Amino acid sequence: MRGESHLLRAGAAFALAMARPLLEILLSLAVGPLPPTLSYVLGGSDDLLSFASGRLCCWLVFYLAIIGFYHTACPAIRWYCRRRWPKAPTSNLDQRLVDNMVEVSLQAFPLYVMVPVLVDLFRVRGWSMACDSVAACGGPARSLLGCAGYFLALEFIIFFDHYYLLHKWDWGKRLGQHAFHHVYKYADQLNAFSGYAFAPQDGFSQGLALAVCTLFVPVPMGFVYGMEVLTGLWTLYIHTDVCPLPWPLMGCDYHFIHHRYNWYNFGFMTLLFDSLFKTAKHPRDDAIDLALGRKEMAEADRLRSAQLTEAILSKRGREALRSDDSSDAMIVGKNGGVTVVDLVTVTSTAPKAKRASASPAPAKRASSRRASASPARRR
Repeated sequence: MRGESHLLRAGAAFALAMARPLLEILLSLAVGPLPPTLSYVLGGSDDLLSFASGRLCCWLVFYLAIIGFYHTACPAIRWYCRRRWPKAPTSNLDQRLVDNMVEVSLQAFPLYVMVPVLVDLFRVRGWSMACDSVAACGGPARSLLGCAGYFLALEFIIFFDHYYLLHKWDWGKRLGQHAFHHVYKYADQLNAFSGYAFAPQDGFSQGLALAVCTLFVPVPMGFVYGMEVLTGLWTLYIHTDVCPLPWPLMGCDYHFIHHRYNWYNFGFMTLLFDSLFKTAKHPRDDAIDLALGRKEMAEADRLRSAQLTEAILSKRGREALRSDDSSDAMIVGKNGGVTVVDLVTVTSTAPKAKRASASPAPAKRASSRRASASPARRR
């Protein structure tokens, strides 16, 4: 009897903590009150079986959604870039490399979609501070403050995760395998399809902030779900390198520098924390001409890109992962007199350029074509 009473109390406590799951809310808005059986399957009942079923349904819906989104948005962006900027490197990727990106992304999606599932889980269990409406957050003014606080928290957590966990700390690099994504380094290796081509735990760790921030920021749930959608689109955009945004936004030109040189531009959607931590590197004046194909890629870049692509296709870029985030070797010379330089040390051909680095300054650098360490903006 005592054991039964404990179970009953636990079940009652569980029921009191339950809120309506997202799928039940959305379906009831679309078609009206749901049949009891469907409501139970979607997690609308008070018992543990319904709760587990609801979480599984939530995961399945988001999984199907990201598959559909990926196979719709990426080809559309690729088609648009080819039509608008036919000479741009991002419009001329090797199809075999695109197929590789698709394969890597599909393997990662099952874990990626745990982020929106966790957002819903926190809300259903009553752990989330997110509000169901603007009124529930205390009105428009408090809601706006909550949205700003949520966005600022996202910026900080994602910067911290990206810079320290995935780039600086050895244990984080081993666990996160962010180097898996950094095998795509050159302009003709990056497009929308590469946006989700992470190791599963890497992409999950960077998206986890979307759920974690709801635990301590009172923000309307609509804004949270809007940020999830925007993050999905933003991730595709920043890997295209054809449509820069004005400072202080972390546009595609800034993210290209991150891929190319590893140690700069770690932020989410702005340069706020890169500026504070002195890891920002600004594009050169001719960056947009190179990105759109109005100027040719350097021959050294083209050679190394082709070799790295073959390495990716043959061994998933393992030789590019031997050292620090796929950054240790670049062939810049001729075959028969190959020169190897440390990509972390590579900066700009601009006169007297100095690298704004978060790590100790390395030896003298080779030249590059796309980044300037000068704080001067190009727009």
